[in-house]
Formats: sequence, structure tokens, C-alpha cells
Amino acid sequence: MNGRLAGWVHRAAEVTGLAAVVAHFHRHGHAGQSSPLGRLLYRVRHAQAYPVAVALLALISAATGLYPYGPVIIAAVVFAPERWRSSYLAACSGAALGGMACALLVETLGLGLVDGFFPEARQHEFWERSAYWIGRHGALALAVIGALPLPQMPALLVAALGDLNPLAIGAALFVGKLVKYGAYILATRVVLAALHRVGEMVDP
Repeated sequence: MNGRLAGWVHRAAEVTGLAAVVAHFHRHGHAGQSSPLGRLLYRVRHAQAYPVAVALLALISAATGLYPYGPVIIAAVVFAPERWRSSYLAACSGAALGGMACALLVETLGLGLVDGFFPEARQHEFWERSAYWIGRHGALALAVIGALPLPQMPALLVAALGDLNPLAIGAALFVGKLVKYGAYILATRVVLAALHRVGEMVDP
């Protein structure tokens, strides 16, 4: 990354507040064993279960819609940048499994589950659009929705109620998240590289 581009990315990261977040996680995450907090964070970053935690958070997000997952995968990469590959695969796999689990439950229990746990889903403005595109293009439409910054839960519920095969739903979400989370991770790594280039952080 050349100096001018690095400077531009750094300024954008400062304006959005990402620079401070990245610097904080980098400073504490690389604190090694110099302090109790540093030792704890060092163990977390290098734990074998780190990708499992990333996948579990993706699974819960996809299955319940309780929180958006984008900030989670960004934080996971910032906190452990050298493990971005395993975090990437874990996030996509977790989202696919979470979507499949939700679809299986909806297909088994029907509208009662949807109205009970997602009472506003059928009134969501994206419900009808999802029904239209999934009705025409099936799993391909779900993959595209999963790759874009669009509400996923209405589309997932529509696909499940439309008797789309849960395996097809899982595959569609996996492909979509490869694109979406890949973009998040690429942008995060570009910002990290720019911050290093302009001297925002000092390597341990």
C-alpha cells in the first residue's frame, strides 16, 4: 500500500472511530504477558477454540437475528489479525449452520414459530420482496441477499416457509457470507495495513 493511499485510509479510519478501536485491540491483544489483562488476551487470541467462538456467535446471529454479525467479524479480525483465515471460514460456516437450524425449526413448526418468535417479520418491508425473489430464483436469491447489506431474517423465514431444502438454504448462506464477510475482512485488513504504515501502532 503506497503512502498516499495509506494516509487516506488512515484519515477515514480516524473519522469513523475505527482507528481508535483497532489501536486499542492491537495494543491490548499484543500485550503478551506483561500484565494480567495482557496474559488473558494473549491466551484468548491463541486459543484453539477462538474460531469456535467466532462460529458460535455467527450461528446465534443467523439463527435468531438478535444482533448484526458484521461488527463481530470485524472485531475478531482486529483482535487476532493473524487468524483471519480461520475466523473467515468459521464465520461463514456458523452462519450457514445457524440458518439451517432456523429453517428446520420453521419448516417443522410453521407460522406459529414465526409469529411467536419473530412477530414483526411478516410486516417487515423486505418480506414481500424476499418472497418475490426467492419464489423466482430460489436458493440463488437467498445467496445474493446473504451477500448484500440487507435484512436476512425475513428472507430466511420466507425460504423456510416456502419449503426450500434446508441444505440448499445452508449452502446459499455459506456462499453469500463468503462474499459479505470477505468484504468486511478485506476492508479491515486494509485499514490495519494503513494504520501500521502511518505509524499509528508499534509492532510488539
